[in-house]
Amino acid sequence: MTAGEQQRYVGRKVSRVDGPAKVRGEATFTAEFDLPGLTHGVLIEAEIAHGRVSRVAAQAALEVPGVLGVFSHESGGFDLQAVKGYPKGPAGTSILPFQDADVKFRGQPVALVVAETLEAAQHAALLVEIEYEEQEHHVTLDDGIGGFRLADLRTSRMELDHSRGKAGKVLDSADEVLEATYDTPTHHHNPMEMHAVIAEWDGEDRVTLYEPTQWMQSAQGTLAATLGLEPDNVHVISPFVGGGFGSKATTWPHVLVAVLAARAVKRPVKLVLTRAQMFAAVGYRPATRVAYRAALEEGGKVSAMELRASSQTGPVDVFPEQVGSVPKMLYATENLDFRQQLVHTHAGPNIMMRAPGEAPGAFGLEVLMDELAEQAGMDPLAFRRANHTDTDLESGKPYSSKHLLECYEKGAAAFGWDRRTPGVGSMRDGDTLIGWGMATSVYPVYASAATARARLCPGGSFEIEAGSHDIGTGTYSILAQIAADALGVDIGRVRVKLGDSHLPKNGYSGGSRTAGSVGSAVLAAAQGLRQEVLGLALQDPRSPLHGVAPIDVSAEGGELRAGERRDTYSDILARSGQHQHEVYREVIPNGGSQKQLDQLKKGKDGSVEAVTDEYARYSFGAVFVEVRVDPDFMTPRVSRVVGAFDIGQVINAKTAHSQLTGGMIWGVGMALHEQGETDPASGLLTNSNFADYHIPVNADIGTVEAIMLDHPDFHVSALGARGAGEIGIVGTPAAVANAVYHATGKRVRSLPITVDKLLG
Repeated sequence: MTAGEQQRYVGRKVSRVDGPAKVRGEATFTAEFDLPGLTHGVLIEAEIAHGRVSRVAAQAALEVPGVLGVFSHESGGFDLQAVKGYPKGPAGTSILPFQDADVKFRGQPVALVVAETLEAAQHAALLVEIEYEEQEHHVTLDDGIGGFRLADLRTSRMELDHSRGKAGKVLDSADEVLEATYDTPTHHHNPMEMHAVIAEWDGEDRVTLYEPTQWMQSAQGTLAATLGLEPDNVHVISPFVGGGFGSKATTWPHVLVAVLAARAVKRPVKLVLTRAQMFAAVGYRPATRVAYRAALEEGGKVSAMELRASSQTGPVDVFPEQVGSVPKMLYATENLDFRQQLVHTHAGPNIMMRAPGEAPGAFGLEVLMDELAEQAGMDPLAFRRANHTDTDLESGKPYSSKHLLECYEKGAAAFGWDRRTPGVGSMRDGDTLIGWGMATSVYPVYASAATARARLCPGGSFEIEAGSHDIGTGTYSILAQIAADALGVDIGRVRVKLGDSHLPKNGYSGGSRTAGSVGSAVLAAAQGLRQEVLGLALQDPRSPLHGVAPIDVSAEGGELRAGERRDTYSDILARSGQHQHEVYREVIPNGGSQKQLDQLKKGKDGSVEAVTDEYARYSFGAVFVEVRVDPDFMTPRVSRVVGAFDIGQVINAKTAHSQLTGGMIWGVGMALHEQGETDPASGLLTNSNFADYHIPVNADIGTVEAIMLDHPDFHVSALGARGAGEIGIVGTPAAVANAVYHATGKRVRSLPITVDKLLG
């Protein structure tokens, strides 16, 4: 909230306002919508990574009772002439489905079966015979570097390379130089709710799309441009999203396939991806490799760094995994040279995945900092303090707010870091090896133009409308909190409406931006509503507040008050003769732009990032980890994690804590478990299931504590909030790796840290 605002809910632990509906099964997710005449689709993906489809034999499938069509590049059922192009946003793919026989990536859709029932569609899909002409494939980072072309970085809208000072000269003359290379593998999102879509046409120029999306404007704008429709004629409905982590931030080919199939069969079509398809059809975090050279001077200062990075991307599209974003700004290294190459592969288009760039990029940097600390004979935390900076050396700007040193202090105190003994293998519990490690966390502040509407309804209840999304992070709750405090009413009187493209336009729910961006719009709308309703009262001779100075009026307890003189929202509305009173507001938070707002209002995606202001805006944190390692089997277990985070104003202490602890748990999984495995012969994934793609379970996680400093940053937005969704994962994998080294003496520079690497 803005300075001076009464805060009854903001900053407190508030249970999710949508929690009861979810527990009772009343919250409708995409696959649960049931429309009259609904048909079912089953997607068939390519069984090769690269090549051509030479034949599609669909006759047996078409003879299955209830089958309405089998669609592929060979079928005439799709009106491909209606496709005007497939505009690619900042992520995803520009490859149109079913346009030709070419297979450009594994997981590419090659056919779709539509039937009256799901069972019929599934059975028929098994009967479709597809023959391929396989061609040479390159699906891993190593294969791509060895046999594929490098991506053209000029096609990217993101600045990757960075150079300052004279890194090469300093390194060449330095007495102490450390060289090391750090690798991270491919990771796959796999949220609880699988990707799904229901498409229903109204005539030839209007379509309603039910989809779990993190970016309603992208779905609306992409389909409108692709099919030559007006954006307002593409109605996107997405009231609840069961997790996305970035995978639901773009319009994937299976969405267009379902939309075209619905037009062909002239009935609604539902398509739900299988869990196995989720590994191939909706993006992934690409593999990365960063080679460092770092110069160490007396006193533990890192005087120069040189980084050479490689990361994979799709076969034609470019989405950089920005592994240099953290090294470029985090420490006081005045001489730095960073270069990154992107490598096309047939693994398919990659996309954002929780803390894209920062999560893998911080792994190498924060393990490197531990190695440098050891070389300097310093405690890892003291070494980081010695290299702390109050200025972003990448941009040359001061930080809008930075309390990293306080994160170090509070995190270390809660963890008990001062009891750490420095020697490798020096800490034990009986025979069990104990290791303590730590790392710094950082995540940039993104902002988007946003809009919202606040409405006073009969009886004194309120509605908040924003065409944004709740992807499981608690957006319904925080917006209700913000509005309730601004209006001075009980949160139970506020109903929040999200997930509909007919609502006021908003952008992408990702990059930890929703709280600051959409929250600011809701704050402006709610404050505007309160002011306008107060104006009605002050001008009404029948109101107890008539003639009172506006500055003397406060909003609390569901009333507008000036001393003993009080009036209720419901009475003011009733006397005005209006059925309801509403206020619409548009905001451009610091870091947003008028261009974003114009795009939103036109039904575009609003994705353009604006040039930052005079401040560098980041959130910061410090993660401390304890691991326990069996000395005979070398099996590492994380027994304790403590993180301290500077994330600006905390809107909901309960949901923010959940986001931060969830991020740290994911970081443990990234350190010890997660890795996509590829069959070299076929180029396909061999572990596209939860039995073989390992993620942490309860038994893998000990105690996890998140400390929030709660320093509002009003340079970011009127709320002072910076978001908590992604920073928790950043640094945690390195903290685990550093703890494993402290316990075992094994320095693992390639994730995940598995038993074979510790025994080798």
